[in-house]
Amino acid sequence: DILLSFQMELHRPESGNDIVARMISLQCRLVGHESDETLQRDLCWAKSEALRHVKDEKVDAICKLADLCMRKVSLERHADRKQPLVFMYNCTIGLPAYYSRRLDQESKDFCNNVLKPLLQTDEFADAVWKVCSRSAWLEQNTRDWDGAQAAHITGAAQGYQESMAADASIVAENV
Repeated sequence: DILLSFQMELHRPESGNDIVARMISLQCRLVGHESDETLQRDLCWAKSEALRHVKDEKVDAICKLADLCMRKVSLERHADRKQPLVFMYNCTIGLPAYYSRRLDQESKDFCNNVLKPLLQTDEFADAVWKVCSRSAWLEQNTRDWDGAQAAHITGAAQGYQESMAADASIVAENV
């Protein structure tokens, strides 16, 4: 009984990369839901866990990059809406495609000018970039999948599920 009890309490510690990937995912989830206290608390916890493995300026920079990537992806998806009134608004007033391109450039500049010097290697910075970018797409596709469940019968939601699987695979490869 003592041996069984002891074995049940043991668990493998997570790697620092997995912890940082979870923090990135939670940062992406928070974008657009900034007033959600539960998500804020979850992100705060994830940051504290990441700080056990990564210095605070790196954690802040990674979260900033994840935030930029998620905002870019959200605007890019919004720009792709085809409903006539939304399309007219996007082309004349909202301009989400324009702002998405600006955020894309801002995130690339941030990666090159801030993250690469902090991480001191292009290889690590490129891996963080991929994880942030694909985590943002994974979160956006998850949101769209959740919103498209009514279209599940027609198959309209299937593309989101395939994209979610592809994004999750790329994140896992770079963690």
